[in-house]
Amino acid sequence: MPDQTRLVLVSGHAFGAAAFAGILASDAFLEDQLEVSAVIGLPAEQARKTVGYRALAPLAAEHNLQYLDAPDGRLAGLAGLIGGVRPHYLLVIGWSSLVGADVLRIPAETAVAERGRLPDGGGCIGMHPTKLPEGRGQAPIPWTIVKGLSHTALSVFFLEQAADTGPVIAQYPVEVRPRETASSLFYKMEHVHFRAGVDLAADLAGRSVTGTKQDESAATRWPKRRPADGELTSTMTCEEIDRQVRALLGPYPRAFVSGESGRIAVRGVVPLVSPLSQRRVVRDVDEYLLPFRCADGMVGLIPDSGHESVPVRTAVEGAREAGRERAEPGTVG
Repeated sequence: MPDQTRLVLVSGHAFGAAAFAGILASDAFLEDQLEVSAVIGLPAEQARKTVGYRALAPLAAEHNLQYLDAPDGRLAGLAGLIGGVRPHYLLVIGWSSLVGADVLRIPAETAVAERGRLPDGGGCIGMHPTKLPEGRGQAPIPWTIVKGLSHTALSVFFLEQAADTGPVIAQYPVEVRPRETASSLFYKMEHVHFRAGVDLAADLAGRSVTGTKQDESAATRWPKRRPADGELTSTMTCEEIDRQVRALLGPYPRAFVSGESGRIAVRGVVPLVSPLSQRRVVRDVDEYLLPFRCADGMVGLIPDSGHESVPVRTAVEGAREAGRERAEPGTVG
């Protein structure tokens, strides 16, 4: 068994915090086989523009670990400090920027200096909540729901200069339920990150982490999503609207419709008229709804807050009327 394996941990996200908590709860850490030389996080002023933000300073303080705020996403401003602690592994999880090549090569330089050979994968490790090589890129949780997937995974992989392309170390299957929301899938993934951290710790301690090259022929890349992408429109089917709303719960900017008073955030969808039979399929809910005509039917939108809308019964009558007279597509009551 080698001497202590030195780690540098980088994240500003709930997923990274969960993975690092798993490492700190592992037998390898408790038995002093791992040394966390530094914890690097996002400064507090980044919280409002970082979906899933989590401060790492409390985790570092609890374990008496050195903590630093990252001055830049590529970690260029901390390259000297990271190089100075000579980490065997650099873990970067839930980090929206690509780490610079000068930082990525530090663990490899450490291995060459100490053991005379390069480590498997270069020594920098990330995690991504899709079954790589599917779903490389950004907003993986919303896209998983928008695309209607029934299964996904958490992938642990070696970092390369391109995003999410490195050899896969481990994958943890995750079932996506028919009524899954972004918040429920987020919670699941947070739990799986903890488990992955615990599992990874033993291989980190033995410096025996290995990976399998990704199949490029099966690779897909999902684009970045912006708040404006959450707009609900009359060209969308009822199912597409339902997925869009469920995909933008939890820490994500809400789906919305445009009304006379501006954007109206939406947190739920209730079917009002069956797209095929036009019969009533209203659920028994005690909510106020916004009737909204889709491409193939009508739904009631549950506003997130602060919008005066019509009661369920009125919405039902509006839906029945819409079955007889064509309403203006996409209008909000």
